[in-house]
Amino acid sequence: MERNTFLSKKVFFLYPHSVIQQGLMQELVANEYSIYLVNDHKRFREVVRKFEEPIVFFNIDENLKAEEWENYISEMINSDDNSAMTGVLTYNDDKELAETYLMNLGVPCGFIKLKLGLEQSRGIILKTLEANEAKGRRKYLRIDCWSLQNTEINVKFGENFFTGRIKDISSVGMAVVFDMEQQLQKNMMLNDIQLKLRGKIARVSGPVIGSRETTDGIIYVVLFDQKTDSAKRTRIYGFIYETLQDEINQIMQSREGPESNAE
Repeated sequence: MERNTFLSKKVFFLYPHSVIQQGLMQELVANEYSIYLVNDHKRFREVVRKFEEPIVFFNIDENLKAEEWENYISEMINSDDNSAMTGVLTYNDDKELAETYLMNLGVPCGFIKLKLGLEQSRGIILKTLEANEAKGRRKYLRIDCWSLQNTEINVKFGENFFTGRIKDISSVGMAVVFDMEQQLQKNMMLNDIQLKLRGKIARVSGPVIGSRETTDGIIYVVLFDQKTDSAKRTRIYGFIYETLQDEINQIMQSREGPESNAE
């Protein structure tokens, strides 16, 4: 069965270096990639095969010995039930080690030397993700919020405030069900929207660009104003990143197959 190329690929970092965690993760999400950090190589071996064509970057500087990493990655590459594309992140610039991974093991996503600096490493990773079509055909990463706690919106109409339940959200808009009887018209401008994202507040505005009736109520699609400032978008990206990470943490702790919130 072929992968749905409309959806994004999962991008995993196994035992990521601190410089990667602090300087790159949320930026990759802001580039609309589904990013996950993992810190358990034993459980990860079971989990990763459940996803279609994931991309995995390994920190080979920690947790396992050099030979153990080579065996671990080789087994993943050669496993019949695994479709992962693999790459290596390391501060070790040994040419023989690079040859082992690139020529002998054949890691397709590169041997990335962090000694080159974060900016250059960032560029290599972004080019690798782009070359492997990690975004899919969807331009923006969208997160399912329907089952999340402490995630809703408040919006003011006239003198009254109404609460809405967010169905899904991206950096450019959201789908929401309001607890009101009146129906909103297409192109109606919502000037004072308070997003509550896991308890963190961001104020945005935007027009209603469409709606559809469902068993859960009328779902309205709201497009965020293009003038939304970077601080608010950063907060939305932060929420997306936290939601993705919670998702993989739950999957890693569970013995059941993964279900993803990201599209």
